[in-house]
Amino acid sequence: SSFGQSVVDCAKQYLGVRYVYGGASPSGFDCSGFVYYVFGQLGVPLERVAYNQYYGKGTYVSRENLLPGDLVFFTYGSNSVGHVGIYIGNGEFIHATSGSRYCVAISSLSESNYVERYVGAKRVA
Repeated sequence: SSFGQSVVDCAKQYLGVRYVYGGASPSGFDCSGFVYYVFGQLGVPLERVAYNQYYGKGTYVSRENLLPGDLVFFTYGSNSVGHVGIYIGNGEFIHATSGSRYCVAISSLSESNYVERYVGAKRVA
């Protein structure tokens, strides 16, 4: 949808912004803070934490039916849902990663790390 593309375009403006635990602004983002901020910029209020984003508003979508702008969720540590990103198309998603890059970056859903940790996806608008 055009809204989904707007989400992707907005999110990509922040590529390279540093990862900050608890961050929800362009001075630094954590994963759910990044999603919260991007959707907020487009007038869609979301929950602040990945777990609540997963169990909150929106419709669950299968991996095969992902569209740009959908949220993709992963386990993190012992948390059933502890990481979130925004699907951008072509099997890729943008997220604030605390991994080696420690910034907003684009990753592939086919990377083994994300295949193993994938929980599900939601369309929130």
